[in-house]
Amino acid sequence: MKEKRVLPLIFTLCLTLTSCGQMAAGGGISAAPPVGADPDSSKGQSAGTVMSCRIVDGAEDGNLLLAELDGAESGVYTLTVGDIPVAVDGEKSSAANLTDGMTVEVNYSGTVLETYPAQFANVSSLRAQMPPGGGYADLCGLWFKVLDDLWSTDPGLNGMEGGGTVPYVGVDLSRAPGDLSAAEKAAVAWRFAQLHGAAPLSGTFDELAKQGYIDRAELSWKNGVLFSIAENHSHDDERYSLPVLQFDAEKWRGGDGAYFFSDCMCVWPENGVWSDYAVGSEAVS
Repeated sequence: MKEKRVLPLIFTLCLTLTSCGQMAAGGGISAAPPVGADPDSSKGQSAGTVMSCRIVDGAEDGNLLLAELDGAESGVYTLTVGDIPVAVDGEKSSAANLTDGMTVEVNYSGTVLETYPAQFANVSSLRAQMPPGGGYADLCGLWFKVLDDLWSTDPGLNGMEGGGTVPYVGVDLSRAPGDLSAAEKAAVAWRFAQLHGAAPLSGTFDELAKQGYIDRAELSWKNGVLFSIAENHSHDDERYSLPVLQFDAEKWRGGDGAYFFSDCMCVWPENGVWSDYAVGSEAVS
């Protein structure tokens, strides 16, 4: 299996009782607390702070999962819109007009609650920006779809002996096409694992093996499944009139327990979204 170095395992660090560091970026603090920390504790900055984020998920019900634009892995936030004033393109609007993939400016007090994902304190408004043409790339949404399709395929790989699903889900988007920020990748991993009742781990096969999760000698992961998406370069010489993503996706439980989507392609129609994709071939080991 090819391996490539990626970002540090913030989720692993949190689960192993290591305090995730605080980092000021984009005018805010993004932090995950050490295990046992008071979830209501907070640290503040100057009053009146604006942070630019992308809506990764949750626009449909106003319970937003946000990733700081160009942020590090710690730049993941949750926010319930509720009665917070919303503006889209400078016009008064509502939470119903927010869309996954949209960029928003969060106006808040400068304080975040030290949970993971972090939470903004005293949000005064949300200002959203409609992209040209009214379309959203929503690349995070595409990777959610691919990961969920893999989860549903050969579901036996997701289970534990005696019943129940695996307690850990690893997600490796380090080689996925599309240039997601570290925060966006972390948000996708967190949401995907959460939806399936598992703890998220971010990293490659090699990193998770070094952390002691994957048994390299036995080529197996007893308590988890590793999902990965990687760019496919086999069609680099082909030309298309519209942007195209080409990738492979894999669900791995062991040397004799894996499922593959190979030679996948997704075309972005003008003013559309990354949504439907085609699988060139499927394989199982």
